[in-house]
Amino acid sequence: MSGIFIAALLIYFFISYSSMEHSNEVYSSMDEPALPVMYVKENEYMLNPMHAYIQEMGNNNERDMITVLPEDRKLELIVQEYDNMVMSAKYEIRSLDLNHLIENGTVTSIDRTNGNTNIVLPIQNLIKKEQEYILKITLDTGEESLNYYTRILWTDHDYTKDMEKLALGFTSATFDKNEAKSIASYLETTEIADNTTLAHVNLHNSFNQITWGSTGMEPSEHYYMTLKEFDGVMSEIQISYETKMTDENGEEKRFLNEDNFVLRYDPSRIYIMNFDRRTHEIYEGNEGSYANKKLTLGIGNAEDIKVSKSENGQYIAFKSNKELWLLDQEKDAKVINIFSYRSKIDDVRSNYGQHDLKILNVDDNGNVDFLIYGYINRGRHEGKCGVVYYTYDKGSETVIENFFIAMPETFEKIKEDMEKLSYLSNEKMLYIYYERNVYGIDTSSFEVITIVSGLEETELISSNTHRYVAYQDPESEDMYHSKKITLLDLETNKAIDITKSSSYKRVLGFNQSDLIYGIIEPEMSENYTMEHDIPISEIHIVGPDSEEKTNYSKEGLYFTNVSVSGLRIQFDKISINSTGGYKSEGNETIISNKKNDDEAAGLSNYNSSTLGKVWYIDVKEKGNKSLKSYAPKKFSVERASTIDLNITSKESKTPLFYAYSLGHYRGKTLNLKQAYELIYDDYGYVTNENGEILWNRANKNTIVKLKKYNEKMYDIMPLIDNLGTLNEYQDYIILNASGMDMNSALYYLNKGYPLIAFLNENINLIIGYDQFNITMVNTQNQIETIVGREDAEELFKKNNNEFVAIIPR
Repeated sequence: MSGIFIAALLIYFFISYSSMEHSNEVYSSMDEPALPVMYVKENEYMLNPMHAYIQEMGNNNERDMITVLPEDRKLELIVQEYDNMVMSAKYEIRSLDLNHLIENGTVTSIDRTNGNTNIVLPIQNLIKKEQEYILKITLDTGEESLNYYTRILWTDHDYTKDMEKLALGFTSATFDKNEAKSIASYLETTEIADNTTLAHVNLHNSFNQITWGSTGMEPSEHYYMTLKEFDGVMSEIQISYETKMTDENGEEKRFLNEDNFVLRYDPSRIYIMNFDRRTHEIYEGNEGSYANKKLTLGIGNAEDIKVSKSENGQYIAFKSNKELWLLDQEKDAKVINIFSYRSKIDDVRSNYGQHDLKILNVDDNGNVDFLIYGYINRGRHEGKCGVVYYTYDKGSETVIENFFIAMPETFEKIKEDMEKLSYLSNEKMLYIYYERNVYGIDTSSFEVITIVSGLEETELISSNTHRYVAYQDPESEDMYHSKKITLLDLETNKAIDITKSSSYKRVLGFNQSDLIYGIIEPEMSENYTMEHDIPISEIHIVGPDSEEKTNYSKEGLYFTNVSVSGLRIQFDKISINSTGGYKSEGNETIISNKKNDDEAAGLSNYNSSTLGKVWYIDVKEKGNKSLKSYAPKKFSVERASTIDLNITSKESKTPLFYAYSLGHYRGKTLNLKQAYELIYDDYGYVTNENGEILWNRANKNTIVKLKKYNEKMYDIMPLIDNLGTLNEYQDYIILNASGMDMNSALYYLNKGYPLIAFLNENINLIIGYDQFNITMVNTQNQIETIVGREDAEELFKKNNNEFVAIIPR
């Protein structure tokens, strides 16, 4: 290996496996799901399906669900054992950051009456009310120990039972138009809503669309309900279920669905703040799906469908509903279901959607390299989280497991890393980003190379194909003080250091294969904006050879909040005012004249009279009259290995904000403004690394008026001059909330502290609001002023919405 690999540390791993021999090969089929599933027992139903983990997950999956304890704290659980026998259950309660063990115990009394396996955890009064904790339950089956996790909350204000009843009733009512009249008052139908597809539906869609149009859709199995969040008067509830219908040709179609609700409690009623339904048809390779130069996949969301073709065009690999298929376009057309976790014996485990796949390569012989990542639903690694690298060998019709990499992290955060970098070169080197490190794995010898370590997410970017990677100096103080950028071609192993000038450099993004980076002038490198960003003075675009193609700058202007999306570069413009501070000069967008790479090439849609928008793949016309569908004959584990990346945990240089909405993780950002913008429209919330909620759109009172606030602010006011984005103290968190709109920032008054607001050179405390006005106090003269909300919003906007917020701990 050449270039940067010479100095890298090589770690060798030896192959180990156990399977049955057959014809000098090692084959097995993928085992059916085997691990028990645990539920919380409610009066009328089972809630919060918990899936078993073989790994220790710590608090990594704490946002999967929350369980509200009964008043007596006796938590009733139901275990679906399947072919297992639970001998005992241990439990452990810790603080969200895991630093404090609150309680532990063992339960040996297992009740198996009425066909259920029941366990009661006798949680003591060592926990505090209105405070969240992590509950870990470990089941001993005699053969192995299985871990289950949920957050728990003991509260005097449990509104969740009525909320769960409303959500379940809403979902159920959509299948009967007469019954659905009871939910019509919750709809907020608008003319601009997309009523052309059943794949994505919300409260803005028509009554007909919410009630499944004219499909005759009906639920085919159970509803699986999860309480994703409960914070004060707000809850998020997720319901997963399978449906079916019969089309005009008499063929049964099946669908997987996920409903997410945001609900808000009020003494007079429960409000549905948001409802979001995602539906994806299960492609089953039926003969009727192949006709008229189309391979019809059915309804679904475009982002969940991926298509990759071999260079000769004969083979098309496609992902639909987290299953991998291969279409062979020869005269006798064949579609092969290369990989699927779906199983006929059970749906709650095989349909558990906390995984995804990525097609790495399709060659001209029909061989396919791919990754499966996230929670492993079945097979040799069931109950673990990580990445499995597979190869489908077309000649032998065999799926080959190459290796498994354990990653004790949630699916959506593993997905975030895989989407940042996962690339297979022509030389069969697999490159991935995980836990701030970039690794190269030789897929033949299983040698692992650490390309670079200690990179923050903001210090690494990759091109849309992931062939090109650029990263800043990991030894730099932070993302704003890197003197060089390394541009790496993962096909040629050629690395180029961009060190031109003594200025600091920031990676910004890629436009296809062209790197976009910014220049920070040394004299400006400590001048933070109110949003705690250091602006750049120049934008440069270079090709894969680092030769400059163009640059952009304007005399007297600096650029901040720079984002790159496809062919667009967007940024805010600022200048330096007479007092040395920053002044807003509007925003700008630069659009490239390059032709956009169409990642969905070959994927199209048409309008079905019954289903609306239906996706299909363009196929060749070779006189094919029928379609054969089958699964691979064999599943090989002959060379299957487990790779340990030997990760050394390093503390992040920069505090990050974690955005969640509609039951899902949406990403991490550098400041609060960026995080809340990701989830504002969905009524989401933002947390810190330990899961403490920092902002929640749906949990805000209509009227707040604070009293006796001066004493609270006495120790806080001296701290606000030198704030970062997220400042954590023993008794409170101080947040830089700059850039948030005023109405969103008023959330913080509900936490019992004033909102600090900067107007010109004055510091004001917002101490109250109602539907019409806000009340604020000037900290210099203590004069209290009442301002109309619209006037106040415009006033703060003119002053760049500069806020500081406090949350008690």
